[in-house]
Amino acid sequence: MGDILFVTPFYAPFLSGARAFLEASGRRMVADGHSVNVLTTTAQNATDFWRPPDPARPRLPHRETLHGVSIERVSLGYPWPAPYTFGLLRRASHMLHRTRLPASIQRSLLRSLGRWMPSLPGLDDALARLVPSADLVHVVDGSWDGLFTAAAVSAQRHRKHLVVMPFMHLGDGRVASRFQMAHQVDAYRASDAVVALSCREATALAELGVPPDRIHVLRMGVDPGWQDQSGDPAGFRQRYGLSDPVIAFLGAHTYDKGVFTLVQAVARLNGQGIRVQLACAGPQSEQLIRFAQDQSQQVRATVRDQVKVLGEVSEQLKHELLAACDVLALPSRVDAFGIVLAEAGLHAKPVIGADAGGIPEVIEQGVTGLLVPFDDVCALADAIRGVVTDPRLAARLGDAGHHRVLSRYTWDHTYRSLKEIYLDIL
Repeated sequence: MGDILFVTPFYAPFLSGARAFLEASGRRMVADGHSVNVLTTTAQNATDFWRPPDPARPRLPHRETLHGVSIERVSLGYPWPAPYTFGLLRRASHMLHRTRLPASIQRSLLRSLGRWMPSLPGLDDALARLVPSADLVHVVDGSWDGLFTAAAVSAQRHRKHLVVMPFMHLGDGRVASRFQMAHQVDAYRASDAVVALSCREATALAELGVPPDRIHVLRMGVDPGWQDQSGDPAGFRQRYGLSDPVIAFLGAHTYDKGVFTLVQAVARLNGQGIRVQLACAGPQSEQLIRFAQDQSQQVRATVRDQVKVLGEVSEQLKHELLAACDVLALPSRVDAFGIVLAEAGLHAKPVIGADAGGIPEVIEQGVTGLLVPFDDVCALADAIRGVVTDPRLAARLGDAGHHRVLSRYTWDHTYRSLKEIYLDIL
């Protein structure tokens, strides 16, 4: 396959499904004898894109090699009036997309705005050095459209094979529109291959004018080795004061990820006398705390007594949580796939997800898990009640999910499919 250049807004130690995919694929490419470079940013969490990090936090090196993969990081900039610049420009770009201006005008304006989302002063120089020596450029995550489109344009300028992977969120029209702006669509149409994470995403790409023969559906995966490295579930529960049936949530603590709805569902169940606890792991915990402060006394009491906010956790601690919980809930509308669902299946845990984005293609309703409408507190509470009060249902869902993960959703499966895409266009 030659020399591969991945361009991505974040890499290790950033916690995300995209990073997990790139890390797993990069390791396997190196083992196969290929040269792999990653061009990324200095971001260690999502807020780094718009807010300067704590000066006391250790900085990531601008160049390093991990598992044989060469990594170059471009520093993020924070133009005045940070941290508001990023949000204001992003809203402006979304409003521009909804106007009736001709696509040619939108495209030019959106590319100009995109250069500040995020602001990467050294990006052009890095692309000019790395793209010419690559045989194939693979650009990931269209939500950071400045980096995404700049890398795509650079690959086209240097006549390099281009693969784009938007990770398109299709939870509703407003969310989907963030990935369907004129300059993003240009990158999709000009690529040699567009990688979708679900059939629903593939259909959306075709509707945007991407030739169907260039669209490839690629499933994400997990590392089966973690099922034997999950520690002591009973000890984990004791360490974090968990005794009732435990609902696990893994992801950013935001409305779009569904954690606010999940907290309300847990409060509803406890108010009905069905005691359950919620263990939340992931970034942006402050958003969950602010949400709870504005809710009813019952919700505030539930957050105080029945919700454990773990913050960002290591890979080891994540799998300890999955082994210790009774069910994983991901009622999100912004997951193109939802790797944590497969990771829960690795531990034979039943899963509950929102009927949105790529989640319905990972959860088979009533077979490997349960699906509920996004932001439906009652439906989510009913689904949780059904699983925690019926051990036979929980075991059946968990066993079916475990079998499906091992037969379909491992990184080895993902890598074999990715190699086929690369070899097809090379």
